[in-house]
Amino acid sequence: MVTGNKKIIEEFLSYPDNQKMLEEYQYTNSQEIKNKLDREFKRFYQNIRILTYVLKVLHFESKRFDQKERLHRRRNILSLDGDEKISVIYHERFFTDFIGFSDDISDHISSDKLFFSIRKLSERQKKILSLVFVKQMTDREIAHYFGISQQAVSKSRRNIIENIRKELTYD
Repeated sequence: MVTGNKKIIEEFLSYPDNQKMLEEYQYTNSQEIKNKLDREFKRFYQNIRILTYVLKVLHFESKRFDQKERLHRRRNILSLDGDEKISVIYHERFFTDFIGFSDDISDHISSDKLFFSIRKLSERQKKILSLVFVKQMTDREIAHYFGISQQAVSKSRRNIIENIRKELTYD
């Protein structure tokens, strides 16, 4: 702890203005210069604390981003083997996930069990969940989107969630 404080003081005094102020205080022993020196050191120390905090946040956010990126790549393995042709739409969707906000609910799931449960759903069921939880649409808006009744949407949503819940609890 003492060596850390010593380094901070040495860094503070490495600036010529601060060194000059300290020498002036040592020579005059003036309370005004001492207060000014204290204010400058507090400002300097506060800047170091802010910088340290920002560096830590950047470090942990970059780690979290890397984890999410690896999870995304692990789930979406690109295979060029076989006769399947990869469409331009796939490439467009794949690269827009990095740029913008994905509408697919499976891109927002961090639990592997839940992710694989959702992958087993039909496209329509996934779309309903995405509209509810990602786009935060109401049952009425979803009903209008699909051209069905609000009750049908509500019933579908309840059944989907109940099926996922059963699958997660029995596994």
